[in-house]
Amino acid sequence: MRSENCERLADFVKALTNPLRLRILCVLQEGELSVSEIVTRTCAKQANVSIQLGILRSRGIVHPRRSENNVFYSISDPRVIQLMDLMLDISRDARL
Repeated sequence: MRSENCERLADFVKALTNPLRLRILCVLQEGELSVSEIVTRTCAKQANVSIQLGILRSRGIVHPRRSENNVFYSISDPRVIQLMDLMLDISRDARL
């Protein structure tokens, strides 16, 4: 793998290493949610959720959609869900 691809991959994987970002992605697996719904389902403070959504958005992992006074988020690529399932399977097998 080329060095720039390794850096790109490392940047993407870093976005998945934060527990709150992973919780956000877990609740978004069910479909598009507003920021307030994400806050409620993750039991996190809105400021923290907004920061983490910004990081996920900057990496292209989630996609925002504005509707009047609300912002709704969804997972940009269904392969992210597959990746999370794969990581969970591997972590179970590795007994992490």
